[in-house]
Amino acid sequence: MSEKVSSKKDTPKKLTVMISSTARDLPAHREEVMHACLRQGMLPKMMEHLPASDAEAISASIKLVDEADIYVGVFAHRYGYVPTENNPQQISITEMEYNRAVKQKIPRLIFVMHKDHPLKFEDVEQGEGAVKLKAFKERIQTSNIVNFFDSPVDLRSHVINSLSHHREPDLTAFHYISDIPEPPEAFIAHPYTLLQTHRLVGRQKELNLLTDWVTRRQDQIYRARMLNIVAIGGMGKSALTWKWFQDIAPQEMKPLAGRMWWSFYESDARFENFITRALAYVTRRPLGEVQEIPSPERETQLLAALDREPFLIVMDGLERILIAYARMDAAYLADDDFDRQTANVVANAYGLPASAAESFVGQHILRKTADPRVGGFLRKLATVRAARILVSTRLYPADLQTVTGEPSPGCFAAFLPGLSDDDALDLWRAIGVSGARESLLPLFNRVENHPLLIQSLASEVARYRPAPGDFDKWKLGHPDFNPFSLPLANVRTHVLEFALRGLNDGARRALQIIAAFRMPANYDTLTALLMGEGKPCAGERELDEVLTELEDRGLVGWDRRANRYDLHPIVRGVVWSGVGDDTRRDVYTSLHAHFEAVPEIDDWREVSSLEDLTPAIELYNTLIGLGRYDDAFAVFQDRLSRAMAYRLSASRQLVELAERFFPDGLDALPRLRGTFAQGYAISALGTGLIQRGCPGASIATFRQMKSIFKDTNDLYNVMIALSNLAEALLLSGSVRLSETSSRSGLLLTRNRHDQSEEAWSLYWVGLALTIRGAKDHGKALLRALNIRLKLYDRPGEGLARAYLAQRALWMGDPTAAQPLAQRAWELAAIRSDESDFIRAARLQGTAALFTGDPKDVPFADERLHHALTRARMVNLVQEELPALVALAELRRRQSDLKAARELLDDLWEAAERGPYPLIHSDACNVLAQIERDAGNLTAATDAATKAFRLAWCDGPPFAYHRGLTAARKHL
Repeated sequence: MSEKVSSKKDTPKKLTVMISSTARDLPAHREEVMHACLRQGMLPKMMEHLPASDAEAISASIKLVDEADIYVGVFAHRYGYVPTENNPQQISITEMEYNRAVKQKIPRLIFVMHKDHPLKFEDVEQGEGAVKLKAFKERIQTSNIVNFFDSPVDLRSHVINSLSHHREPDLTAFHYISDIPEPPEAFIAHPYTLLQTHRLVGRQKELNLLTDWVTRRQDQIYRARMLNIVAIGGMGKSALTWKWFQDIAPQEMKPLAGRMWWSFYESDARFENFITRALAYVTRRPLGEVQEIPSPERETQLLAALDREPFLIVMDGLERILIAYARMDAAYLADDDFDRQTANVVANAYGLPASAAESFVGQHILRKTADPRVGGFLRKLATVRAARILVSTRLYPADLQTVTGEPSPGCFAAFLPGLSDDDALDLWRAIGVSGARESLLPLFNRVENHPLLIQSLASEVARYRPAPGDFDKWKLGHPDFNPFSLPLANVRTHVLEFALRGLNDGARRALQIIAAFRMPANYDTLTALLMGEGKPCAGERELDEVLTELEDRGLVGWDRRANRYDLHPIVRGVVWSGVGDDTRRDVYTSLHAHFEAVPEIDDWREVSSLEDLTPAIELYNTLIGLGRYDDAFAVFQDRLSRAMAYRLSASRQLVELAERFFPDGLDALPRLRGTFAQGYAISALGTGLIQRGCPGASIATFRQMKSIFKDTNDLYNVMIALSNLAEALLLSGSVRLSETSSRSGLLLTRNRHDQSEEAWSLYWVGLALTIRGAKDHGKALLRALNIRLKLYDRPGEGLARAYLAQRALWMGDPTAAQPLAQRAWELAAIRSDESDFIRAARLQGTAALFTGDPKDVPFADERLHHALTRARMVNLVQEELPALVALAELRRRQSDLKAARELLDDLWEAAERGPYPLIHSDACNVLAQIERDAGNLTAATDAATKAFRLAWCDGPPFAYHRGLTAARKHL
C-alpha cells in the first residue's frame, strides 16, 4: 500500500510578524524580538539592510508591513533614517511602517524603552530628530496599549506575552514536514538543533577527512561513494556532519546538483519516507506524484537518479533503522556496552586499529537493518556513480560490511574519537569556565574527551551561583564529584548527573517532560503541560526563561523553524533513568491528560500513514507508563491494532506495541485482566511476528495463547490458537509438530461442529501432508474446499483454491495449478485482502513459469513481478521470498545468471532470519542450478548440500519432499 498524503487536517498558516524599530541602536533588542517570534511559532520579518536608494528602502519597508499579520514596534531614543526622496512629510521609515500598519488595520504591539533602561550617549538622538521622535511617541502612546522594557531580555518577555494572545495552539502537530525545495537549494528535512555551542569547536582533522573524500582523487577514500561517521552518543558526529554539510560541502563539491539532510532521529523519519522525499527532491517531481509509485520502483528510480547527478545525501542517526535501535524505547537506550555486544568494529577503518575486526564474525546481528530489504538498498546505495552519501550512525551497519569485517565495496568507515586535548580545552573555555590545564585534562581524558559531557559540565559550572565559572570552587562545593573512582561505563552518567544538579524545579520538570516524549515536543504541547496553575511555569514568560536556560546549558535543542524541542539521546537516557517512580507517574499523568484530549480518527479505515496514529500511540505509551494496562489495551484494540495490521501492514510497530503488554517477559502472561484481552494481545503479537517475517519467534507466542484458553476451557479460541500455531510451525519447517497441531485443532472443530474453523485446520493438515509427500495428501485440501463451497464462503474458497494450486506446484503439476490460481485471483476481489491478491498472483506466475511453454514466459514475468511488488509494499515476507525464488529461476532460464543471483541475494538474510527453511531450500536448489550453468561445480555442490540440509526439516517422513528430491538430483 503506497503511503498517501494525509488530508484530514491542513497545516495551520504561520503568522508573519513585522519587526519595526531603529536598527543601529537596538541590534540586541531586535534579536530578542526575533527569538520571541520564533518561540511563538511565528515568522519574523525584518529590514536589517535597507536597499541603496530611498525609493527602494521605502517600498521594501512598506511591502514587509503589507505581508505581515502582526506589527511589532520597538521604540527607544532615536527617530531613525529619514529618506530625502519621495518623502514629502520628511518622516522616518520607522514612522512610515507604523502608519502603514495603522492603514492596513493589522494588530499593533507597541514596546517603548523604560526610563530605567541603561543608555549610551550615542543612542540618544538630538536636534530635529528628537523633536519628531517626541511627537511620534506621544501619538503612539495615545493610540495603543504600550509595554515598557528595561533590557533586551525584558523586551523578549513582553513580546512573547503579547504575541501569545494571537497564537492559536495546535495540539495535533506532532511532526514537522519540511517543504521540498527545487535543487540546487538544499533540502533540510530535519534541521540539526543539538549543537550546544554557537560553533563547532575542533574536529579540523575530521573536517579535512570529509573534504578529502570529495576532492583528493589520489586518495583511497575518494573512491568510496558512501562515508560512514561512527561514534558513541554525544561524541559530535551529527554536529561534525552538519557543519561540513552546511559550510564546507557547497564550496568543495563542484558541480553539485543539490544537498539533502535527513535525520532518522525524527519519529516520522521512517526509511519509506526518506525514499519518497529523496526521490521527489532529486527528480524535481511533486511529492504526491512520487507517492503513487510502488515502493520498490521508487527505490529503483532513486538509485537511477543518484547515478546520473552529483547530489550529496546525508543520513543522520542511521542506527535508528538497525535492529539494536529499531524499537519504541530507542530514545532511552543506554548504549555504553553496545560496542562490545554488537562487535561494532570495521577492519582497517579510520580511527580503529587494523586488527579491529578480529571478533566480528557472528556478533553483529544487532547491527543489521530491522528490515532486510533496507539493508539490500543500502548496499546498492553505496555503489551509485554520481552522488555521494554521508552517514552518521552510532553503530556501523553490518549490511555494509563483508564477511571478513571490512567495509563493503563503495564504503568507507571513519570512527570518531574524542576531542584532542587542545580542542577539549577550547570547548571548555568557549563556555566561559576557568580551570588549570593540569587539573582539567585528567578529567577530560577520564571521559575520553567526550564533547557533550564537557559542554554539559562546563554549563553547570558557568552557572554555579557561589562562584560562576570557577571550576576549582565548584569542585570544593561538590566533594562527591569523583569520576575517577568509577568504571568507565558509569563515568558518563556520573558527570551528566552533576551537570543537571544546578537546575531549578521548573527547568528540571521541563526536562523530565521533554524526556518523556519519544519525539521532539512542540511549543504548544509544552505550554499545555508546563504552564498554568499548579504547574512549573506561571506563564509564557517563565516558560521562555526555563527553555532558554536549558538551551544555554546544551541540554535542549530548539528547532526554530518548527518550534520544537528535543534532547540529545544521551541526555534523555540519563534524565529519564534518574526520574523516581512517583515523579514518573506524575509526568505520565500529565501526558495522558494531554493526549487524551487530542482528537482521534473515528474510523481506522481512514488512516493513511503511521503519522496519523501518533496521538493514539503516545496515549497508549503513557497508559503503559502509568501501569494502566487494561486502559492501554482498549486504545490498542480500538484505535491501533486493526489500522496497523490491515490498513498499514506496520507489522514491526505492531509487535513493538504488543510487546509492552509483557513487562515480565514474553514467556509470562501479558499484564491484562481477562483471558480475552490476554489472548488478543498474544494473538496480535504472534500475527505481527509472522507478518514481519519471524514465524519462528511466533511459535512460543501461539503456544502461550493455546495454554491460557485451554486453562479456561475456551475451546473456540484454543482452535484458533492451534491453527495459528500450525501455520507458524509449517513456515518455520517444523513439519511434524505442525501436522500434530493442525490435527488437534481438527479434532476440536469436529467435536464442536464448527465447519469454518474445520476448514482452517484442514488447510494446514493438507499442506503438511503435501510437503512431506504423504499418500492421499490432497484429500484434506479438497475437503476444505468443499466446506467453503457449502458455506458459500467465497473468500474462503479462494484461499482453498490457492492452497490446492500450491499443492499442485509442489507435486510438479503446473498445468493443474493454473486454473486454481486463476480462480483464486478472481475470488480475491471479494474480500480485497491484499495477501489474497499477492498469493494468487505469485501462484499464477509460478505455474506459468513451469509449464515449459515459451508463450507463458511474459505472463509469468508480469505476475511474479506484480506479486513481488505488492508483497514488498505491505511487507508480506512469506510471499515475497517465493516470488524472488521463482523470478530467479525465470532469469536463469533466460540465461541472465547475474540477475538471477541478484534476486537471490535479496532473499538469503530474510530466509535465515525467519526462518523459512522450505523456501530457503528452494532458493539453494535454484542457486545450485545457476552455478552448474556457470560451470562452478564446487559452488553448485555446496548449494545443493545446503538445500538438502534445509529440506531435511524433522527428518523423513517429516521432511520437505520436493526440496530433498531436487537436492539429491543436483548431488
